[in-house]
Amino acid sequence: MRKLKMDLKDTLLDDIKESPMRDILHKTTEILKGRGKVITLREHAEEKECVTDVRKNFIYLATEAQSEEKQSAPQVHIAKSFDSVRRDEKFSFRVKGFFYVNHSRRLMKIAYCHTLRINLHWKHKASSPKKTVTMA
Repeated sequence: MRKLKMDLKDTLLDDIKESPMRDILHKTTEILKGRGKVITLREHAEEKECVTDVRKNFIYLATEAQSEEKQSAPQVHIAKSFDSVRRDEKFSFRVKGFFYVNHSRRLMKIAYCHTLRINLHWKHKASSPKKTVTMA
């Protein structure tokens, strides 16, 4: 397991006069006796307007396959919520699927799950900035 923590407080930003305080954690873990891997990235930033927590998880699990199944499109789940009383905004995005690779003359099925979670807490009464969303 490898952990990396960085403080990017002194990073130079061109357009912003005051750089935000950010903490980043990176962790890679093997699971199921080396058959899988979990990669986690977490970021916490405090800015003038809001506090942001971002979590990214990448999970991979390898199993030996006898033959290839027909691959369907990956499953995609998106959720967003905004609590105007607590001034909390949450966004969640998850993609699940699988693919095949040949490794040492063996067919391996790699299942994956990628997750992105963003939590914003707005410090002042003003709500989050106006956004336009177009979904086709």
